[in-house]
Amino acid sequence: MPNFYPDTNRQGLIVWGGERSVDYGMVLDSAPAFDSAKRKTTVFNVPGRNGSVLFQQDAFEDVVRSYNVWIAEEVTEESGGVITGTLAERVNNISAWLNSINGYSELTDNFEPDVYRLAYYSGGNDFTNNLMQYGRATLSFTCRAERFLVSGKTPVTVLTGNTLTNPTRYASKPLIHIEGTGNVTVTINGVGITATDLVDYINIDVERMNAYRTAAENMNDHIQGNFPKIAPGDNVVTITGTTTLVTIKPNYFTI
Repeated sequence: MPNFYPDTNRQGLIVWGGERSVDYGMVLDSAPAFDSAKRKTTVFNVPGRNGSVLFQQDAFEDVVRSYNVWIAEEVTEESGGVITGTLAERVNNISAWLNSINGYSELTDNFEPDVYRLAYYSGGNDFTNNLMQYGRATLSFTCRAERFLVSGKTPVTVLTGNTLTNPTRYASKPLIHIEGTGNVTVTINGVGITATDLVDYINIDVERMNAYRTAAENMNDHIQGNFPKIAPGDNVVTITGTTTLVTIKPNYFTI
């Protein structure tokens, strides 16, 4: 089998909350299933009418991504490092990692390296105990429907007239950062939002419909207009007002 990452002879890698499964001596038995979210749909059956009436939302259900893993009491890395400890100590360390993070965190693996998910740990770390020498478990993460493109994580500096190209079939909700003074309007494909009475900078999070300078400094009373999305294909950006910098983190995703 191919070596999926260079610093170990094991197969598979999970990164969650900024920590790697390999640092806990964890080995993946197999690749996870290809998951795809279901659209939120309500079906109404009308007496005397053929078929059903559908109410389909522009939203999708969560998905569960599960990994079958095993650990041994002592693991020697190809790079020369050694992970030691009793099996019980190793299991406790893994449990502490998985259960110490509250809420959603980024989940990536090397089976789909071009995407990342927002996930929370939803349990399933009961390791079997094979004579205190090795154990197996299934680790399950509940993920939002989106499979975010890694290429959409990096903020892009934009000028008026520039084009953003969304490579997916889904309209994304960007994070817009504006540095400037006075009133500044950023328009994407004809939908514009204005930062008013700007002194230095503002962040506009379209996903959360929220404006702020820092996390503790709400600026929702300094925005007007509509929150613009980045539609599939080409999107023209127009900027009016006095700015020194405008960046857009596009947050492209697929399902």
